[in-house]
Amino acid sequence: MNLRIAPQLNRKVWNILAGTFFTRTALFMSVPYLSIFLTGQKHIPLLLTSLILAVNPLAGVAFSWLGGALADKLPLHRIILYTPLIWGTVFILFYFADSFPFFLLLNALNGLCYSLFEPASKKVLSTESLPEHRLLVFNLRYTAINLGCFAGPLLSLLFNMKMTLFPYVILGIMYILYGASTMLFFHETSSNKVNIHYEMSCSLLAIATIRKDHVYLLLLAGMSFSYFGYSQLNGTVSQFLSNTAMLADGTRLYSILLSANAIVILAAQFAVLRLISTWNPFTVVLLSNLLIGLSFLFFLFPAAYPPLLLFITVFSLGELLIGARFDALVDELSSADNKGLYFGCAEIVKLGTISGPIAGSGLLGMFGFQAAWPVFGLLSGITLTGALLIRAARIKHRLAVPPSLQHKKRPPVMTGAPSIR
Repeated sequence: MNLRIAPQLNRKVWNILAGTFFTRTALFMSVPYLSIFLTGQKHIPLLLTSLILAVNPLAGVAFSWLGGALADKLPLHRIILYTPLIWGTVFILFYFADSFPFFLLLNALNGLCYSLFEPASKKVLSTESLPEHRLLVFNLRYTAINLGCFAGPLLSLLFNMKMTLFPYVILGIMYILYGASTMLFFHETSSNKVNIHYEMSCSLLAIATIRKDHVYLLLLAGMSFSYFGYSQLNGTVSQFLSNTAMLADGTRLYSILLSANAIVILAAQFAVLRLISTWNPFTVVLLSNLLIGLSFLFFLFPAAYPPLLLFITVFSLGELLIGARFDALVDELSSADNKGLYFGCAEIVKLGTISGPIAGSGLLGMFGFQAAWPVFGLLSGITLTGALLIRAARIKHRLAVPPSLQHKKRPPVMTGAPSIR
């Protein structure tokens, strides 16, 4: 991180970054183990458990446009304050839930709160930082996410919390405290009254504008395939390694790969992000898709530690590049009046996260756990389809933007470890 720039960042930015770290740490203490708890302790069938897990991203995608529109039309400090308070209450209620409908409702509300909060927080990071600092700021956010991803499971293991939902109580308290802390950092923000009917009609016009932004739409379509590939790590890869007869200790190896994923990102961040700081952002996200898609080809080698460690290394570099550039690229494509809506609609790429595990499980069911070639070969091909769409977005952007603005040299920055979680 550039130590000369960091002290210049707005205190609201630091509040978002610190809150991201603490809440993500609590999040990764609890959420990854929800399916284990539902099937093992509540004895909810696997199909119903998968529905509970799927309703979260579905709600996030369905209401992403609403969260983005509200971030553009309502005072940001109110969204940043009230959403975490409601969100924290939802998480605490998980501890008291005891039936499928209750868990389904709570996880849907979880996705709704996410869709409301994420565009607002990203817009704060954009509007409260100088243009030359925004790439740094977005990557610091992902640093906080990755540190939380690294620390959360370790704390869960340390306190043996995998078979209880008490971490959700901790998670809820962290979000409530985070929401309360914003009163200290955003207290001077004016609270002008808003004409909701007028503002929402403006939002509909803004959505119509997005429909004509072919560069943005092609980018989202391409990135959805990148997220399709990324989702295989927590879905198809874990199922394959834990069930294949080609490995005697596949479950243990999967845990090693998850740890290696975080280590590679944290270790490579400075060198990689310094290298790409002056690259065309479309080139960066294109390369990220290629790395994630090609990484699955290592499964075509005989199942053993070396090729699988090469897989997670290449995969992690692709993940790093998405986190390094995607949010900043969305910020650059949007105008000051519709940043929230652009950030909100960018959540549509999570359709890849929803469809990825379904497709992977279907391929495993069709070809079996001993047939890596057709399963991961097809997953690689599907993921790489996104490269064609991202390249098309880059070509359209090059034709639409004057040549004098296309190759504006970016100041090099030292940034934090990104992630797409």
